[in-house]
Amino acid sequence: MKRILKLVLCAFVIIAASASCKEDSGRDDGYCLEDEVVFSRHNIRSPLSTSGSELSRITPYEWVDWGVEAAHLTERGGRIEQKIGEWFRADLVAIEPIDSDNTLFYSNSKQRTIKTGENFIEGFGPGLSLYYRFRDDSMDPLFNPAYPFMSAPLQEKILADMNAIGGVEGTPEEPYKGILAAIGEIADEIHYMEEVISFKESPYAGGTLEHLPLNKMSISLTEGKEPGMTGDYKLVNSIADALVLQYYETGKEFGKEISVEDVRRIGKVKTVYDEVLFANQTTAVLVSNPLVKKIKEEILDSDRKFTFLCGHDSNIATITTALGIKLPQTTGAVEFTSPIGSKIVFRKYRKGESLFVDVHIVYASVSQLRETTPINVQNPPMILPVDFEGLSRNMDGYYRLEDVIGRFDDTIAEFESLVREYDVQASL
Repeated sequence: MKRILKLVLCAFVIIAASASCKEDSGRDDGYCLEDEVVFSRHNIRSPLSTSGSELSRITPYEWVDWGVEAAHLTERGGRIEQKIGEWFRADLVAIEPIDSDNTLFYSNSKQRTIKTGENFIEGFGPGLSLYYRFRDDSMDPLFNPAYPFMSAPLQEKILADMNAIGGVEGTPEEPYKGILAAIGEIADEIHYMEEVISFKESPYAGGTLEHLPLNKMSISLTEGKEPGMTGDYKLVNSIADALVLQYYETGKEFGKEISVEDVRRIGKVKTVYDEVLFANQTTAVLVSNPLVKKIKEEILDSDRKFTFLCGHDSNIATITTALGIKLPQTTGAVEFTSPIGSKIVFRKYRKGESLFVDVHIVYASVSQLRETTPINVQNPPMILPVDFEGLSRNMDGYYRLEDVIGRFDDTIAEFESLVREYDVQASL
């Protein structure tokens, strides 16, 4: 597996360095890199929960001081993103010049996405500017994974999609039966997490609870809001999220040594939560529509040489699900599909009169996030190929541009079909 990954890394860097088709490039395979569109998840942040919340009562230990407010980018996250920006710029020597006239840097209006974008630019090209719409830490509609409309029949469809993740249909008596079944499949990982936080000795357990409760649950599907979950598993997900972030900051859990493999077990606890809420097809198509249109627009924009859009893991989950993009299971990471700071990279190439697209996910490895391994041309971030399900690559490993845009168009058409079928206002 390591040998395969090394070959992928080498191929990615070689293609980028030679894609300009310059005589002095040292290699010319005929594919000229034209432009690049990057959708990024923000880098390392502090947990979403504030001091005094249930998160502080779930363990007898003190959580690390992240040094910033809840849900804000940490100093480490900023440093890592700047290094990633430097690597991206060095990797794009084939495209010259890159300036404010042919680039776009656009982030959601949350502090963690704004600061991620600013730090990326600091490494990529100081002096370039970041666009964000609001100044009050609110959600930009482009990045907000909110339902554009909702109705009772649509709620039923989405809930059925969510239950299908666990392979069990819901019932009137047990509407979340499939979701709970999916959670049951990670019981061992949850129990391991309880050991790490010493749950039985926590104020939350109160000397009576052996395990974290997993019975109460409610799913909210509301127009104008993103899919929501309340209850026991939401708390479990918050604990896993905080433990992963704490590991990035300290390399330990409450002072105890812990292996990357064991942290990855904790990361698995987060997977079901994201899959249920955002990686079901109906939700994904509905809430990702603005971003799907934007990414398509940027890929087709012949004047734009580099686009950087910064949002959240929920955006990556919905975009990739809606477009039928199959994310590989990660290596060298804690999270399984979209690690912190990860980027879905669309590269457009020209060969003769034809245009092609290649897609990868790029992310810093655990050792790079912990800053024990550098990020530079000699030590690139992790780069894994991403596949469009149902589309075929050519013999050189590229997708035809028209096939990729066709998939974007199909996804947009699927959204419009859902509007016609389920939007009460559109049917009036």
